[in-house]
Amino acid sequence: MEDIDQRIRDALSDEDRTLFEQGEPGLRDLVLETFRGRLRFFTWVSWIMTLVLFGLQVFSAVRYFGVEALEDKVMWATLFLFFAMGVGMLKIWLFMQMDKAAVLREIKRLELQVVRVGGKCPG
Repeated sequence: MEDIDQRIRDALSDEDRTLFEQGEPGLRDLVLETFRGRLRFFTWVSWIMTLVLFGLQVFSAVRYFGVEALEDKVMWATLFLFFAMGVGMLKIWLFMQMDKAAVLREIKRLELQVVRVGGKCPG
């Protein structure tokens, strides 16, 4: 495996080698990138909804331990689980957006390489 990696590094130009050695952006960069895309409004809404649902989840947990009746405990436990699922689904959507941005970035890099190999782009 290292042999192919070394052959790839040898074939890269200096500019491409610099990009290759930079590596993947960190989690903070990926999260911030979702706020710059076309779906930034939905990103803001999902973050706000995540915080609201998390607050409701904490409220449900506090209320669960504050009641004595079994019916009330079942209701607050059910609400807690419902809010937890909502937070989980929103987080999954956000991570899918970050993954999509990373895949698009790699596709653009490959497109640039194909154009360079084809000789249509100077550099």
